Amino acid sequence: MRKPNPMIFPLLLICAEMLAYLSNDMYLPALPVLMRDFGVGADQIQLSLSAWFLGSMSMQLVVGPLSDRIGRRPVLICGMVLFVLSTLLCILAPQFEYLILARFVQGSTVCFIVVAGYASIHELFDQKNAIHLLARMSSVVVLAPALGPLIGGFILSGASWQWTFWPLFILGLVILILLVKWMPEPLSPNRRHPLKISLLAKQYRALLCNSRFLLLLLTNSFIFCGFIAWLCAGPFFVIQQFHYPPFVFGLLQMLIFSFFILSTHLVKRFMDRLGIPGLIIRGLGITLVGGVLATLTAFLLPDYLSGLILGMVFYAFGFGLCTAPLQRLAIEASTIPMGLRMALLSTSLGFFGFLATTLVQLSYNGKLSSLAIILLVTTIVAILTFLLRQAEPKVNLTPLN
Repeated sequence: MRKPNPMIFPLLLICAEMLAYLSNDMYLPALPVLMRDFGVGADQIQLSLSAWFLGSMSMQLVVGPLSDRIGRRPVLICGMVLFVLSTLLCILAPQFEYLILARFVQGSTVCFIVVAGYASIHELFDQKNAIHLLARMSSVVVLAPALGPLIGGFILSGASWQWTFWPLFILGLVILILLVKWMPEPLSPNRRHPLKISLLAKQYRALLCNSRFLLLLLTNSFIFCGFIAWLCAGPFFVIQQFHYPPFVFGLLQMLIFSFFILSTHLVKRFMDRLGIPGLIIRGLGITLVGGVLATLTAFLLPDYLSGLILGMVFYAFGFGLCTAPLQRLAIEASTIPMGLRMALLSTSLGFFGFLATTLVQLSYNGKLSSLAIILLVTTIVAILTFLLRQAEPKVNLTPLN
């Protein structure tokens, strides 16, 4: 087994995940052009977005056990091969139906990257180093929804929509080659597990019955839900309701994300000073401040966007502090094979991301309070969930490494 390189592999994993998310975010400005070129309506073109999201939620429960059986390295490399091929198919798609298929496969590569890639991080690094790395990685990946549309729009100003995919194809091929050369295999043959349906069903059931794992996973997922709700509703408030130009939304998005990034860079310092549970409590407390501030200003000053933005700044800062520690503690709460733990964690985030979009669709009425209430409720539920975890008896588990 190759020794882990503390610099190269995490960097390659960040690049792979960034490419996967950019394949959706860079594509957004091209939607009107695609409608014209393929001769389809707005409802049909939305299928190309839905196909990507459906793909990103489709395979975790299969990829996890597969990586426990054959190893993390071949699964992640297979995911990157699928990304390169599906991106090429997006470029060459002769009909709209081929584009839909390619987008589904392109989205499914997220499952390979997150499950096999992040399982490798948890297995290759100890608790503190893993949390530090996860925080730094999330600070980079979160730039995709902010920079993707900007990059895509810049490309479209002088080229056809196919060129929004060419850079992803070329960079994906480069990252694939580098992963083949540099990715270690953290799962030795004697630690691999058979692929038996009955056994997998028992293991997934055991994970879902593990209250500590479930409560930590739900705590992180509820905070994530509020963050995604802003990503869904933010453009409508800034551009549609308050009539700011799109570049103002981009600036506000960068402001909020910069505080998320700042907090992820402070995780190691606060973790050494406060300990992991203390860091999580501080992070949840700051998100609560954000939710309360957003809600109060939404009702008291409904015609001012600044209150919601300030609330989101606090919310993003707190989320950045607690998300990596919550994920690591959830992973450590069970000794079920790592692939299955990562599969459920990734599936939970995908479900709560979908829940956020649904809540926004159901509650959006043009008033800031419709989003502010989501932020406040998700934070309160997350804090209550974490406090329930604190009341759980501690269980001695074998170390990950």
